[in-house]
Amino acid sequence: MKSWLYVSLLINVLGIGLALFAVHRLGGWKYTWLKLQYQTSGLYHHRVQHFEHLEERPRAIIFLGDSQTEQAEWQELFPETTPILNRGISGDFVQGVLNRLPEVLRHKPGKIFLLIGVNDLIFGTDVTQIESVYRQIVAKIRAESPNTELYLLSVLPVNNDTRRSGTSNTRIQTLNNRIIDIAHTYALPFIDIATPLKDADGHLSALYSEDGLHLNGLGDQVWKNEIRKYLP
Repeated sequence: MKSWLYVSLLINVLGIGLALFAVHRLGGWKYTWLKLQYQTSGLYHHRVQHFEHLEERPRAIIFLGDSQTEQAEWQELFPETTPILNRGISGDFVQGVLNRLPEVLRHKPGKIFLLIGVNDLIFGTDVTQIESVYRQIVAKIRAESPNTELYLLSVLPVNNDTRRSGTSNTRIQTLNNRIIDIAHTYALPFIDIATPLKDADGHLSALYSEDGLHLNGLGDQVWKNEIRKYLP
């Protein structure tokens, strides 16, 4: 009987240890709770459906991606350029963007600025798998909206000293190298917005982020300056 109790105790301890490791990998209790709350509350699907019920905006400039895109006020950053549509959704992955392309492409956008992939890295997806879906995104845009100017943006660095993100800048650079290859394959512009956001150690500078992952207002200004020349 005692041996079974010891085994049960060991299993429970291992389970708790794995759960704590997972929470640490996702950035701590607060971040994990917010992430789970977001995914289970239907906010992602609400935002998708919200987009689908809006009127078409022919030749719009579209910023497409995850929370890093969603959190910037693009129309206010470029008030002289209209219309600008923000199609960033917090927590999105490359597959989510691929699934959302019908809504994006119905506008026959003049330009699309694509930044996606960090959440896939955070959740441990293999870079080759991310690249495969990313290529599908690019191929679909090129095939179904050939007059759209597509810009591929570098995935932003992280700062794990500020908060554990669950990925590393080494993996991010590997993915960015794959995105550069995709840009070359399709003769598309690759915009490096990562480098001017890095500190001397190659991390996301604390000047530009409060959580080591998302940009603050100063960081958005750096992003703005790097893409300004591509906008009318």
